Order: sequence, then structure tokens, then C-alpha cells
Amino acid sequence: MDDEDEMNNRLKKYFSKRGLFVTISAVIIILLVLTYTILSPYFMRIEPIPSEGYYVEEIEGEIGQVTCMLWLDSNHFLVCEIEKDAIILHKIESGVLTGEWILKDGLNNPHGLHYDGEFLYISERGKLTKNEFFGTGPSNWSIGNSTILVDGIPSGNHQTNSINEGPDGMLIWHSGSTCNVCNEDDDRNAAIIMVDPSNGNHSVIASGVRNSFDGAWIPDIGYVFTDNGRDWEGDDYPFEELNLLEIGSDYGWPNDEPETPIPNGTLGPIGTFDPHSSANSIALRHTNSTLPGNNHSIFVTVFGSWNSVTPTGGEIIRVDIVEDQNNTQGWRGENTVIVSDVFGALSISFNPEGELFFSNHISGKLHVIKHS
Repeated sequence: MDDEDEMNNRLKKYFSKRGLFVTISAVIIILLVLTYTILSPYFMRIEPIPSEGYYVEEIEGEIGQVTCMLWLDSNHFLVCEIEKDAIILHKIESGVLTGEWILKDGLNNPHGLHYDGEFLYISERGKLTKNEFFGTGPSNWSIGNSTILVDGIPSGNHQTNSINEGPDGMLIWHSGSTCNVCNEDDDRNAAIIMVDPSNGNHSVIASGVRNSFDGAWIPDIGYVFTDNGRDWEGDDYPFEELNLLEIGSDYGWPNDEPETPIPNGTLGPIGTFDPHSSANSIALRHTNSTLPGNNHSIFVTVFGSWNSVTPTGGEIIRVDIVEDQNNTQGWRGENTVIVSDVFGALSISFNPEGELFFSNHISGKLHVIKHS
């Protein structure tokens, strides 16, 4: 009996260990499948699918991990490239990238450019610089001496992003939060900042803006900007936002909750995008453009999010801003998807001829959108 009991105990231990092994293996497999299901769209669904009436051409060549794009003329443009931490000049001819020159490297995660006709302003991680820009054309363009306008803005989950023209010669700078949800130690985080380009004096002109990537001036309306909301609140909350700037206003974060998405005393959006879809760059419709829309239309890249079981985003969206007296600010955005299945879309810009280009941060490719 003793031998039989010992054998039974050994068998129980064996099957117990085997059962535990099978259970752990099953859990690992389920997690891997779930991870693949969530992440695969961002690496596989990067071939643009245009909506009816539109078509997309891929430009031959590579531009890398681009976070901003600034056209100098119809054939030359600057980009912020974060893999090389550099500002790079590209030349394009007949749908082919034919030249590439690094004008300034050694930067820290550059995310924005603005040129005022004399100086080139570069937004890096927590830092804004004013740079001499020399040359009369492609053969001798160069970036010269650099002056720090603002430095020391904390970075964490997000950083300082685009830099655009502001009112009366000032600059508007987009500064992300250091966290998902928290009370920031520095009020320059989760904010829109106005900067004096002559001396670097700056102030917060909008707060409660968790992660705004870019903005644009719309004639007769004002400055609109994207803002991406908190993670880890489920697939249905919060929507990414398109906001209209009112200087001195609070836009809700971090006090927004599913029950109170627009806390008392704060401004709500004039437009929204799918939750966790990551709405980023904005391009105001060019007057020379043949794409549908009007002078109140903008084009927005919606990158796509990892923070959703069902993938969202991966789109280029035209937003037409229309009057709406039911909205506190009197305007509302109407969305039309013009390109889908383009996970990784980030920078977007019209060239001087009115052609709309966008880059894919994942594939390193440049595309142009046309309408038949």
C-alpha cells in the first residue's frame, strides 16, 4: 500500500505541475494573441486607402521618422527627423525625393519648425530656439547661430511640440503633459504658451490641454488646435479634441471624468475624433488646393492608438468648421475621412502649389493626396 500511495502522490504532483504549466502556457498564448491583435494594425495597415474621389501617391524615397514639415518652395522642404535628431532639407522632383541635406543635428527630439522670413524657430524637448537662416535658395540654404528663447520645460509622457505664428508677431507653442493624469508642478506643461521671439518672454495662454500637437489659424474663426485625452479609461472615453483658442481659458484636464467630460468653468471642444486615436498635425486648406473644402476646412492626421483593444485612428480627416449656435463658442467641426488604413500618419502640410503631403512615422514614407 505504501508503494501504491507513493505512486499516486507522484502522479498527482506530476499532473498538478503539468496542469499549472498548461494554464500558464495558455495565458501566455492569449496575451501574445491579444498583443498581436492590438499592435498589428500599426505595422501592417500602413498602406493608405483613399475615400471615393481621392487617390494617394507614394513619393519614391525615404524621409524617416518625421514629426514636422515646412515647405520652403515648391520643390524643397524641411523636416524634423527624430531618428537622426536633425533638421533635414529634402528636394522633391516628379514624385521622387532626389536630395537630402542635414542642416542642423545634435538636437533633442525636434518636433516643430516655424520660419518668419528671417529666423527659423525649432521646438525640441522642453526647449525653443531662434536660429539664423541664411541663403537665397537651395544651393546655399543653411542654419546659423542659435539663441535659446525658452528652456527647462519638463518632459515625461509628452513633450513640447509644434511652434506656430501667433498674434502681433508672437509665437504659439504647444506643450504636453508629463503624465497621463496628474497635477503638474510646472504650469507650462499641458498648456498652450505664447512666446515673444525677441527676448523669450513667455506665458501660458491656455491650460488643461493634456497633449496638444499642433494648431492652425482659420480665417474669421481663430486658432484651432488638437488635444489628446487621457489613457486607461476604456475604449469609449475620452474623445480626442479639436479646440478653439480663447486666451486665458482652461480646457478641462486633469479634472475631466467620464461623468463630467467638461468640468465647470472649462471649455469643451468644437470637434472630436475617436477616443485614443491620437489627433495630431493640422493643415489649413490652401487657396490653390483642388481638394474639396473651403477656407474654413482643415486636414488632420489621426495617427492611431495603442491604448484601445479595438484599433482606432490611422486616418486623414477633413474637418469643415461650420457655425453652430448650440456650441458655447459658436462653431462646430464636421469630419470627413478622406484616407484610412494609414496608421502612423503624423506630419501634414500643403506645398505652395496647393498639393497636400503627409508623412508616415512608421513606414518613413511621404505621400501626396489628390482628388479626381
